[in-house]
Amino acid sequence: MIQNKPYVYHSTSRYDPVTKKAKKVSKYLGRLDQKYGLIRKEDRIPKKGSSRQISIHEYGNAAIIEEEFKSILPTLEDAFPSHYAEIYALVATRIAGYVPLKRVGDLWSKLASPNSIHPDCSPKNLSVVLHEIGLNRASQQKIFSYLSSNSEQLIYDLSFIESYSSSITFSENAYISEGIYHNHHHIALFCSRDNGLPVMIRSVPGSVNDVSTLKLSLKEIDLKNKVLLMDRGFISEDNFQEMVARSIRFIIPLKRDSIHYKTRIHLTGSFSFHSKLIHCGKRSIGDFMLYRFENEDLALDEKKTLYSKFERGEISREELNLGLKKVGLALFLTTVDLPEQEVYELYKSRDMVEKHFDTFKNELRADKIYLRSNEALFGHIFVSFICLYIYCAILNRLKAAKLLTQISPHDLLTKFSKVYAYQVGESTELSEVPKRVRDLSRKLNYPIFPN
Repeated sequence: MIQNKPYVYHSTSRYDPVTKKAKKVSKYLGRLDQKYGLIRKEDRIPKKGSSRQISIHEYGNAAIIEEEFKSILPTLEDAFPSHYAEIYALVATRIAGYVPLKRVGDLWSKLASPNSIHPDCSPKNLSVVLHEIGLNRASQQKIFSYLSSNSEQLIYDLSFIESYSSSITFSENAYISEGIYHNHHHIALFCSRDNGLPVMIRSVPGSVNDVSTLKLSLKEIDLKNKVLLMDRGFISEDNFQEMVARSIRFIIPLKRDSIHYKTRIHLTGSFSFHSKLIHCGKRSIGDFMLYRFENEDLALDEKKTLYSKFERGEISREELNLGLKKVGLALFLTTVDLPEQEVYELYKSRDMVEKHFDTFKNELRADKIYLRSNEALFGHIFVSFICLYIYCAILNRLKAAKLLTQISPHDLLTKFSKVYAYQVGESTELSEVPKRVRDLSRKLNYPIFPN
C-alpha cells in the first residue's frame, strides 16, 4: 500500500557473485483497481465513456518468433527467472537488426506478445538487465549446455568486433590483419554442424590470440565424445592434450610448414567434391590419424602463383622448389578413423561458422556496440547470441522448404507482420491473412493461423 493505494510487485532473490550472498530483487508489475483489476504498468485505464478497449498489434511476425522460442524458452526461464521476459523482448525487437535501448519499448508495444511475457522495457531497466546478464555467466552456461547436448559435431572459430566505447576496457588496441591495429575484442563461437544452429558464445580480449582461447572455451560446455572441427589457427600441443584428456574427437588441418608433410602417405583413393577430383590416403601415427588430400585444380593455381612470385623476385629458387612439393596438398590431423571423403566433407562444412559470424555482424548488426561497461558488453553479446539462434532457426526452415533463394528471414518477418491481432474487450481477433502469407506458413510448418 502506498498512500492507501494498492500496488503490485514481484519479489525474489538473486545470487550476487560479488558479495557472494543472496540479494533481494523486486520488480514493479502494476496497480490494483476495483473495476479493472490489475492494471500493468504498460497499460492504461480506458477513458470514461468508453464501452470497450481496442488495441492492435502485429501478430504474424511475433507468432513466428514465439514459435521458434518454444524450444529454448523453458531453459531460458529457468536460467534467468528475473530477466527472461526482458531477454525475450530484446530478441524480438532486435531480430531484424540492432535497436537502441530507448526504442525497444516502442517496438515491443507494437508486437502481439505471449501472455506469459511482461517485460519492463524502460531503457534504465534494460541497461540494468544487460549488466546483470553479463555478470551471470553460470546462467548463460545453462543455455549453452542445453544447446550443445543436441549436437554431435561442432565447429569452433573466432572473429573480432570493433569497439566504439572508451569505457569498455575489455576491448584492446591489437593487431587485426595486414598490419592493421584497432580497438576490438574477439567473440569465440561454437556452432552445431548437425542442425546449423549456434550453441555457445563468449567474449575474449582483443590481444589474446586464437590458439589461447580454445582451452577455456572447452571448459564451458561438455563435448565429450563429440567431434570438433577447427581451423589451423588453433594448433598447439596444449590444445591437443586438452582435447584428448576431455575425450573430444577433433579434425584440424596442419600448416604447410608441418613436419608431418614428410610422412609418407600413399594416395590410394579418390573422390569428387564440387566437381573437383581429390586424391586421398590416410595413415595412423600414434594416437592420431593423418589424412592427406591432393586437389589437382588447386595444385595448378598454386603453381601459377608460385612462379609469378618467383618471376617478381618475391621468393627464391629454394622457396619455389619447396613450395612446388606441397601444391594442392592438404594434411589433416584427427582422432577419428573415418573414410577419407567423410573427413574432407566434414572439414569443408566449416564455412557454416563464417556464415554465422556474417549474420551476427551484418544481418543482426550486433557489432554496433555503444556500451558503458564490460558487464553490459557481455550481456549484449549473450542477447545477440539468442537473436542469432532464432534467426538461424528461421533460416533452417527456409532451407528445408527450398525457399532461401526467394526469401530471407527478414523478408519473412516483414510479410507476416501484415497480419494483425485485434484486442476487442476480452477476445482477440486476427485480421485477414493474405494468401501468400498463409501458403508460406504451410510450407514452413508454422501452425500460427486458424484454418
